[in-house]
Amino acid sequence: MPWSTNIDPDLPIINTIYWGILTPHELSEAFHETLSLVYMHDRTRILADCTALSGGHSVIDLYYLAEMLASKDINRSLKEAVLLPSVPTSAEKVEFWENACYNRGLKVRMFDNHRVATDWLLA
Repeated sequence: MPWSTNIDPDLPIINTIYWGILTPHELSEAFHETLSLVYMHDRTRILADCTALSGGHSVIDLYYLAEMLASKDINRSLKEAVLLPSVPTSAEKVEFWENACYNRGLKVRMFDNHRVATDWLLA
């Protein structure tokens, strides 16, 4: 399982970390587990760390997840900061995710700095 998700003990943030090759099925599992934590702990700030992500899923997988997220009742209060991967093809997918979410009115932004991403989430 090349992902993990947890509640930040110090900040009102859910941390989801991705690494290596992430299959479409694993991406979907991570998505649903993160949303489960959003509802269970009433936290709407997500920090998605993709810095060690190297591929595996497609933009089509991301498109469908953006559609699903836009249909959720928490979509307007949700805020996600995504840390860019170092692998260019994976970074392009993160850019696609940001655009797909933005086009649906969701607050998702890419960052290359953890501190700046966290500050944006908490603002």
